[in-house]
Amino acid sequence: MLDREGSIADWTVSQLVERMRRPRYRCGGGVAACLSIAQAAALTDLVRRAAKQQLPREVADTLAEDLERIAVSALAQAERDREALDGLLRTLRLDQGSPSAAVAAERASAVPLETADLGLALAALIRSVLPHTPPFAASDLEAAQALCRAGIEAALAMARANLPLLSPERAEVLQREIFQRRGRLSEHAQA
Repeated sequence: MLDREGSIADWTVSQLVERMRRPRYRCGGGVAACLSIAQAAALTDLVRRAAKQQLPREVADTLAEDLERIAVSALAQAERDREALDGLLRTLRLDQGSPSAAVAAERASAVPLETADLGLALAALIRSVLPHTPPFAASDLEAAQALCRAGIEAALAMARANLPLLSPERAEVLQREIFQRRGRLSEHAQA
């Protein structure tokens, strides 16, 4: 199991930035995608708090729980992404053509697809807050939307990066899943 000095959630921001520059920590684009989504969830919760008086209490409470769950899940997802990347790189060093390399490549594509799904769930929550956003918090929600969109785009790029390591049939299935999520992202952008 990958440790490399603890969990990303426990690192300081300075440590995170420094460690993202170093290959040994396995903090690539997938981790960046997760962190963008966690930040977007936090900003959305900030706006939810500012809009609390405009939201029905049960809606505000449910929204708070959902945003907390997404933020925590995104940080946990960052660790899963590190582990998937580490497993893929270790397997590829041993034998690129082995069945275990295909399994590792599949996981290295599946984990970022899960990240994209988390981001898409957040995008829907952001849209639900939009009509209740006080003017002074609108820029925070706009920043949350941008971070969420960037996280989803980064996650889809990471999923796509591993497709050449898969069988053509499996790569085609995953490519369709990537396109499907990209379509859902476009729908959120237009709404």
